[in-house]
Amino acid sequence: MKKTIVISVAFIACVAMFALSGVCNAKTTESHAVESVQGGVIEYSGNIGPYAVTFTFMNLHMGNGEEFYYEYKSARVNKGQPIELVYQRDSGAYSVYYEYINGKHTGTFKIIRTKSKITGTFKNSKGTTYKVNAKMMSSNWADE
Repeated sequence: MKKTIVISVAFIACVAMFALSGVCNAKTTESHAVESVQGGVIEYSGNIGPYAVTFTFMNLHMGNGEEFYYEYKSARVNKGQPIELVYQRDSGAYSVYYEYINGKHTGTFKIIRTKSKITGTFKNSKGTTYKVNAKMMSSNWADE
């Protein structure tokens, strides 16, 4: 009889712990869905016309959120520092981003950006338009 009671108490305790862990896991899963990493960093390599560039797109759950910038590989533009791109609006299938150097709007990108590539055009402050093509080189992107 004592063995049956001990086994029964142990079984009940085990079931109670399992039930509580399910509740805890449900809460953890629920808050994990809210706090899960969304986005990440994608690096692209390609060209703006004849100029080799690297683009970096970041969409982080923390910090400033979405950031998009690029750097020239061989030309010395913006003292070699990344050039900020700021989303403006959608125009059909394209997204419009303004380029800013030292706080001045110096160019406009009209591009389609996916996880695997960037295509479109860039119009600089002198009115010259270049084709934009880049392919994803690395990514730690986490789907939402």
